[in-house]
Amino acid sequence: MNSEDIRAMLKASYDRMTPLMGFKYELPIKVKNDCDYEKALNIVLGEYLNCIKGKVDTTIYNKTGSNISLLKKALEYYYDANISKAKDAIHNVLKSYTSDNYIVSSLDYSPALRGATRILSDPINNKIANAPLSFFKARSGKGQYSREDFLHIPFDKRGIVATQRFSIAGVPCMYLGASSYVCWIELGRPDYREFNISSYQVPKETKILNLAITKNLVHGFSQQNLNSLVEFFPLVIATSFVVEEDNRQFKSEYIISQLIMQSLAELGIDGVAYISKRIERNNPFIVTGNENFPSCVNLAIPMKNDNKTVYSTFATGIHLTEPINFKEYLELNLHPNGSKVSYTNLFEHSTLTHNGEEVTYTSLPYSRMDNYLVNLDHRNYKNK
Repeated sequence: MNSEDIRAMLKASYDRMTPLMGFKYELPIKVKNDCDYEKALNIVLGEYLNCIKGKVDTTIYNKTGSNISLLKKALEYYYDANISKAKDAIHNVLKSYTSDNYIVSSLDYSPALRGATRILSDPINNKIANAPLSFFKARSGKGQYSREDFLHIPFDKRGIVATQRFSIAGVPCMYLGASSYVCWIELGRPDYREFNISSYQVPKETKILNLAITKNLVHGFSQQNLNSLVEFFPLVIATSFVVEEDNRQFKSEYIISQLIMQSLAELGIDGVAYISKRIERNNPFIVTGNENFPSCVNLAIPMKNDNKTVYSTFATGIHLTEPINFKEYLELNLHPNGSKVSYTNLFEHSTLTHNGEEVTYTSLPYSRMDNYLVNLDHRNYKNK
């Protein structure tokens, strides 16, 4: 496809209701073929740069342009089989933001989950700022699962670890969701009889790179001098493409995200937070700035074989619940016992598109499931 064909195709990604300083693309951006990714990305990044021109100061504009140039070089190096230089290019983008609390911070403070409520000295929403954090992991199937079944793929089975958006072939990764709903959509919306889920207590000090940045958030904070979001947003764009071509052995839209994962250890970062690409975008009239946030946020944490056993130290130290089947939960109408932790506070203003309609996350049965799981006993996988 030529550039004009791709421009015409990209019009389907426009969101005319909530432009970011004139930037009209809604993420994720869809293209038809793998070979369209680089061309489409260059077009979108060029238009983003044009949109911010004259609306941010020269320093911010130039830094954004530099980041875009490094992203483009990373792709060029990768396609030329120079993986080392490709990684260096992405590393050079990331290293500028390791001290920026909005982009890199501990899990408990991460704006990927709490917005700016923990960073601001005067929290704009105390409920979100102080809500307990929990995470969820799901598996589809009809078997009986244990806590151990819900850890990462063992190191002695790394041969089955495939390439994913934020994981590298052969390197086990723990994928966790901020809600049971995002786990369900990531599994392809399985029948409830085959939807099994556990709650996790992830260490609060886990250091997270925040890629769960929306254009509405950038637009709002660009007017409050949080300029790093404007500069960093091209990286979010580059990792937020869907390529519709089937039966591919290689996926260009994963290049940047995997180079990010390869750079984390050198920068002292444990994992990445990002918004699911499987979210619905069927209602063009939703203008809420909190759509899909934080209910559709995922964590990807690569596992290190630091203790030379089948599971990482991170996984063996984590506390989680026994897996619960969602259908059984609904049929038994289960409720938490004892002191109740209200996990719903984190999603007080969260909305999403579900079956083509805008709904609050707390109105869905997944939210009630979250609350139930969070109040169950969390233990190390070895403790029965």
